[in-house]
Amino acid sequence: MPEGDTIHKLARALGPVLGTAALEAVATRSRRGAALVEHGAMAARGVSARGKHLLIALDDAAGHAWQLRTHLGMYGTWHQYAPEAAWNKPVQQAWAVLRLPDRVLVCFHPRELAWQPRSEARADPERLDSRVGPDLLDPGLDLAAVVRRVRDRSPPPRPILDVLLDQSLASGIGNIYKSEVLFLHRRHPLDPVAAIADDALQAMYRDAARLLRRNLKPGPRITRERAETDEYLYVYGRRGQPCRVCGTAIERALAGEHLRSTYWCPSCQAGNPAPTAGHQRGRR
Repeated sequence: MPEGDTIHKLARALGPVLGTAALEAVATRSRRGAALVEHGAMAARGVSARGKHLLIALDDAAGHAWQLRTHLGMYGTWHQYAPEAAWNKPVQQAWAVLRLPDRVLVCFHPRELAWQPRSEARADPERLDSRVGPDLLDPGLDLAAVVRRVRDRSPPPRPILDVLLDQSLASGIGNIYKSEVLFLHRRHPLDPVAAIADDALQAMYRDAARLLRRNLKPGPRITRERAETDEYLYVYGRRGQPCRVCGTAIERALAGEHLRSTYWCPSCQAGNPAPTAGHQRGRR
């Protein structure tokens, strides 16, 4: 699953490309195995991001307003090609094709795609609110409201790693930021959310939002305050390497509800590191 800053950077990259451009053709696929449906020529009206959802506003030749919403999930990607260039993936994997005079934008196998009139899409944020929490990159983010949402919706024993990854509570944190934020706050990934005070939980989300904003700029994702070349992260992807603070070997396991790859320092992040049914050690 991409980090939230990835989708915001994608929106920033596609914004100048689409702008108010005239598209020669737009086609979308409603589900895996369905045929691509042609929607005809369109005019772009803007690109934005909400959490991990990319929103593209379009108008058709008759003046009807449409919205294309995609969630890339683990394996979805947007590609850009010259008009006559061969694609790197088969057309069967394309769920959206936007043809401009000078390029073709293709979205391959997203986790989710919605094509709908913008009159209906205006209700989409309300529907998304039940499963997509406040965007941590929203300038108007209310961190206290995020904490209240966590308390209202997460059972007290729930591990903090699952809370941070739950996009219905706050959107934007992916696997990398989850591990990095937990390290910054010296929390074991399996600590129950009930063991974390409101101010400490709010501080975690504040740091996640800060890191997301910091990494909107081009270049590698960096979470360390002073990062040397190619040494940008504290724990993620560093299994067996020494902790940058205490020197203890970093551990890695498939942990939590969905057995997501998780990295931590067993010394700096003391807790209950014993594997459970939702915690399996791995090699990488």
